[in-house]
Amino acid sequence: MGWLAWSDGAKNKALHNSVTPECKITTGALVLEAPLPSDTRAITLLEVASLHPQPSLLRIQSIPGEGFSVLISSGSCVFHALVSHTLQARTDTFRLTLNWDGDSGDGLLSIEHPGDDALFTRELAGCIPMPGALIHNVLSEMRNPDVSGKLTYIGFHKGPLAIGPVSTLDYHTPVLTVHGYKPIGTMKPGDTIVSASGDIVPVLGVFKKVTPALGSCAPVRLRAPYFGLQSDLVMAGTQRLIVGGSDVEYTFGRDTVLIPAKHLINGTAAISQPTNGTMTYYQLLLPESEAFIASELCLESLFVGRLRRRKDIFKYTTLAALPRNLLPEHAVTVSQILCPFEAITLAAMRAA
Repeated sequence: MGWLAWSDGAKNKALHNSVTPECKITTGALVLEAPLPSDTRAITLLEVASLHPQPSLLRIQSIPGEGFSVLISSGSCVFHALVSHTLQARTDTFRLTLNWDGDSGDGLLSIEHPGDDALFTRELAGCIPMPGALIHNVLSEMRNPDVSGKLTYIGFHKGPLAIGPVSTLDYHTPVLTVHGYKPIGTMKPGDTIVSASGDIVPVLGVFKKVTPALGSCAPVRLRAPYFGLQSDLVMAGTQRLIVGGSDVEYTFGRDTVLIPAKHLINGTAAISQPTNGTMTYYQLLLPESEAFIASELCLESLFVGRLRRRKDIFKYTTLAALPRNLLPEHAVTVSQILCPFEAITLAAMRAA
């Protein structure tokens, strides 16, 4: 199991040699990220067809007032699903994930907003295998500017793909523990870390995710010595820093603010991290979603909200390996999240 294909419409694309036009992916997942459409009309985000080895079609649409629609046909077999959501147009990006099992017919269609706990799902029946010819044609169609202008990226995964909270930190991220700094990739449940408030906190879980280095998971390198860093850090763009100080209080009227790493990209404080293929990210689950310290910088830990209450979909999430009744519940943060201009301005102020 693993990633079979992905593309962002530019140079970042890949296709595993096992995916031939004649093959069918019986069990797998399709994932895409895109800006949330604000149009009042139905929009076709992607439509590809193939005549060989048999007629097939993949169509994904945004339908105002309804949600997102996915249609797959292969020969005489047709599958259609619709998932509703309440994301608003102000939400800049959404992630759609379709998990299918062509043997049982079961599946799940989900809509998420990367970076928070917004998650909308629909369990499915009647799923069919994905024709390899459609995967080939999707990668070709992503070269079309009209399509790549609507989709940030699309990927295909062999086997099921977990939804929900996403890991965001590079293996080597140094996390402050009672015994000093330790790479996050070497940590395990039961270890203890030093929280941003100075408390000793147990690690409830260490989560790992392999993902195409695209969209919300495109890596960002935060550069020392900005924001007090002792060494560079690499993380997904949605990972949020927790920053405080007199300049934050004076400028924003708050003790602390949250800064998504991607909002700091300006060629100095942060840069896009070049990479080929996929990234492997890690993240820590802590009892109260405490902030922890990495190279003298405070970072958010995994936020799970009240996901454990959602018995219907819990088995599909990244948390499924842990006992549901032992998981914590996290309160939504009330801290201000800085926009790119505010984040870069703050970085410049601190560099002055």
